[in-house]
Amino acid sequence: MSGGRTEGIPLGRIGGVPVTLSWSWFVIAAVTVLLYTPVLMEAYPRLGALNYAASLGFALTLALSVLLHELAHAWTGRAFGWPTGRIVLSLLGGHTHFGDVRSTPLASAAVSLAGPVVNLALGLAGWALLRTGEPSPTLGWVLLDLTTWANLIVGIFNVLPGLPLDGGRVVEAVVWAATGREHRGTVVAAWTGRLLAVGLVAVAAVTGLWRQPVALVLLVLVAGFMWQGAGASLRGAAILSRVHDVSAASLAEPAVAVPVGASLAHTDRVVAEHLARAAAPGGTVPHVLAVSADRQVVGLLVPAAADAVPADRRAETPLTSVVRHLPGDAVLDAGLRRESLLRAVAAREYPHYVVRGPDDALVGVLRSAALERLLAG
Repeated sequence: MSGGRTEGIPLGRIGGVPVTLSWSWFVIAAVTVLLYTPVLMEAYPRLGALNYAASLGFALTLALSVLLHELAHAWTGRAFGWPTGRIVLSLLGGHTHFGDVRSTPLASAAVSLAGPVVNLALGLAGWALLRTGEPSPTLGWVLLDLTTWANLIVGIFNVLPGLPLDGGRVVEAVVWAATGREHRGTVVAAWTGRLLAVGLVAVAAVTGLWRQPVALVLLVLVAGFMWQGAGASLRGAAILSRVHDVSAASLAEPAVAVPVGASLAHTDRVVAEHLARAAAPGGTVPHVLAVSADRQVVGLLVPAAADAVPADRRAETPLTSVVRHLPGDAVLDAGLRRESLLRAVAAREYPHYVVRGPDDALVGVLRSAALERLLAG
């Protein structure tokens, strides 16, 4: 929408993936310069004011490292057939948004590990380069040293076994593969993540790191990020537990297709025939879908509007006069399950969806309200 606030600065597409630099990144860049420059001033006094450039350069190279980390996630996901939406570089690193994903434990673990592997590779490459010469307090050497250690730390930290870290996704995948239930893996990995957050605070308290301003700020940011991220994962797991055995097909309510040019009287006969074929007398009245000659759904009958038409006028009243238009993308694959189903519904937010099976066969109509009641428990 024109005039609305944007999420950040679009950096274009890299390898086919849109990248956005969040406004929050500038906050962490400023914090890095303000808090880290005094540390560099003490360590490298001969650089003088160039230490400001080193701090800013470090923020930039770290952002580049995060970008490569997220691109590894995105490209690995693409190899498993995951549709990649975009990458956002933000306050505490970055995030890769995927589209409608039908994942497996193997795919989830592989995509998760791809990012830390890139950081570790960059860190080892930088370490090898630094070992080729003597330490030199130049701007380039300081920047390479900072970036090398940052990548090694980020790579090692990210493989720790707790959500929302990448290592937590691996734990989630292992438990998922062992139990067959994704949400159980999420619960285990989320609680491990919370234990890690508490452990960070405990280590800082015991070692005295809390007395150092830079370490204190980083500790608060990282521990808070991990605790909140683990909490979000636990909430997501609770939702997934309610839809573990649910699919679009299982939630679909009966529906009949009626030609778009039919009258209400003809529609009544189609519905009556459907009820007569039902296994139990007095079965559920099906939804009525007005369908074009090429099998495209045009609209959904509104029962209140149809019931308001008197019997002596139903033969001359067209079905289209009592239907609500359904958007062309209000269609769900009958095989959608669990998180994939939730994502598909959340991406469109329509009150009704047409559920289709193999060969585009009509399965029924899924009401968002029915899914919401299920999620609410």
